[in-house]
Amino acid sequence: MSTQQQSRPEVSGPAVGTIVWGAVVIVMGALMFANRLGWLTIDPGYAAAGVLLLAGLGLVVGGVLAARRRRALPDDDAAGTPSDAGTSQPAAGPGPSPYETLGPRGEGQGPTD
Repeated sequence: MSTQQQSRPEVSGPAVGTIVWGAVVIVMGALMFANRLGWLTIDPGYAAAGVLLLAGLGLVVGGVLAARRRRALPDDDAAGTPSDAGTSQPAAGPGPSPYETLGPRGEGQGPTD
């Protein structure tokens, strides 16, 4: 039995939450700065509520898109990778099932044998 674990390739890139919360900090800082300079007059409560509403929407949409992208990745465990196509080595699988063990003469020892 193989002890190596098969894993799907990870999608690289920044996390959705990191981008969204970074945008929240930047927007809130920019709004506070503009309010302090007198460029615009806003109510801080409404501004915070609006920015948090948009951040929550961004987290939900980003999470759904990330889940779709993760689901759309090819499953390398079942099909094998294209680079394996020309090799004569068998693909490493999970190994035999404990319910399909062979006896001393090669017969199966399951409940139906």
